[in-house]
Amino acid sequence: MTQALASGADALTLIPQKSPFVLVDTLLAATPARYHSAFTVPAGHVLLRGNELSEAGLMENAAQTAAMGVGHLAKLQGAPPPLGFIGALSRIEVLALPSVGERIETVVELRHEVMSARVLEATVQRGQEVIARLELKVFIIDENATA
Repeated sequence: MTQALASGADALTLIPQKSPFVLVDTLLAATPARYHSAFTVPAGHVLLRGNELSEAGLMENAAQTAAMGVGHLAKLQGAPPPLGFIGALSRIEVLALPSVGERIETVVELRHEVMSARVLEATVQRGQEVIARLELKVFIIDENATA
């Protein structure tokens, strides 16, 4: 098993989200074109519906996986994690919802990049079972740009 790049409190420094809206807890791998995270669904999470993480939770997990990967790469360069926002979600396919206590792993891959816009493809798995797929259009905010 590969050692995590960041977990727990260290992982949370790589994303802008804070509790109770955190949907990642471990960064397993990060390259400029691929990010891989894990998350164990906690009881009482704000995006639970009954005993399961909602569809919105799965989508936000994918977005936070990308943010954590980008944050880790920025940290390696001595820069703060960049801020970004989701411009659109598409091709959403939710096949199953994870229950409290289950661990999911999410892989987000860069498909296209033009200036500050990125098109990402995410796959969420519970063990070997794919439970969700989606496409995200994300815009990175360049705080050094001038108006």
